[in-house]
Amino acid sequence: MPASLVITVDTEPHDQWAPPVGGRLPPFTFANTRGLDRLKDHLHGLGVPVTWMTSYGVARDARSAVVLRRAAAEGDEIAGHLRGWETPPFVEMDQGARPFIYEYPQRTRFEKHQSLVAAHEDAFGARPVSYRAGRWALDAIELEHLAVLGDSSIPPGIDFRDRSGLRALGPDFRRHLCAGPAQPYRAGPLWEVPVSITPAGLFGTGAVGAGVARLAGGRGPADQISRWAYRALDATGLHRLVWVRPLKHPRSLLVAAARSLVRQGARIINVMFHSSEAFVGTSPVSRTEGDVIRLYDDLTAIVIAVHQAGVVPRTLRDATTLGST
Repeated sequence: MPASLVITVDTEPHDQWAPPVGGRLPPFTFANTRGLDRLKDHLHGLGVPVTWMTSYGVARDARSAVVLRRAAAEGDEIAGHLRGWETPPFVEMDQGARPFIYEYPQRTRFEKHQSLVAAHEDAFGARPVSYRAGRWALDAIELEHLAVLGDSSIPPGIDFRDRSGLRALGPDFRRHLCAGPAQPYRAGPLWEVPVSITPAGLFGTGAVGAGVARLAGGRGPADQISRWAYRALDATGLHRLVWVRPLKHPRSLLVAAARSLVRQGARIINVMFHSSEAFVGTSPVSRTEGDVIRLYDDLTAIVIAVHQAGVVPRTLRDATTLGST
C-alpha cells in the first residue's frame, strides 16, 4: 500500500501565546478560523484533504463551525484538539495560565474531554475519532480518556521542558526518536501517529543520527551543554533535526526531509501546523502576507515532493484505518 500524506492543522483561536494582562489571558478571537476557506481551497487544489484538529472554542464559534462543516462536506476530517484552558469546566488556574492537561485533577480532565466531544457533536454531528493534545501534553491518563481511533500528539525527538504551564514543565519526547522514521504504533486501543521529524546531516538518519539528536536536544533547566552542542552542530551542518512543518525550516530542508522520510520507508508523512499561521496577523510567525505566502509555498513544495515519490494524500482517519487493516 502506498504511504500516506496527512496534513493535520491545529485549528484554534489565534495568537494564544500572548502573555496575561492583569493576571488574565487575552480573550479568544477567531478571525483565522473564520477565514479557513483560503487554506482549504489551496490544499484541495493540490488534491490534499485536511485533518482539522479542532478545539472547543472553534467548535462553539458559529461562523468557524460553518466553514469546517463545509470542509467536511468536501472530504476533510474534523478531529479533536483539547486545550484545557479553553475548555469548560473552567477552574481558577485557567484564568491566567495555559496549563498542561496533566496539571488538572483527573476528574476535571475527563469533564473537559466530555465538553470537547459534546461541542463536536453539536457543531459537526459526530464525535471526533482522531485527536491531538493541546501543547503536546500527552500522558498515560490522557490516552485512557481517548475513545478514538488515532492520536497524533508525539513529535519524536522534541523536548518541551523549556516551556511551562501553571507550574509543570512541558513533555520530553526525545526517547521516541529512533533509527529510521517514527511509524504508527498501537497505544492501547488506539493508534499513535507521530508527526514527521527526521535527523539530517553528516551523522545520517540511523542510530547515530538519532542518538546525537537525543543527546543534543535536551531542553531541561540543566541542559545548557545540550543547547550549545545543538547550535554548534546545526551551524556546521553536521546535524540538525528537521520537523516537516511549514515555516519551521528553509524550504529546501523541508523538501529534503520529506523525501528522506519516504526513502526511509515512512508509512505516514504527517505534516502539522497551526491554523493561525495561515492567516495574516494571527500568529507570531505570520505577521505579514509574505509570511502567509511562504507557508502556502512550503506546503505546495512538500506536497509535490512526496507526490512524485508515490505518496497518497489522506485524512488522518483514513490513513489510520488503512494502516490498521
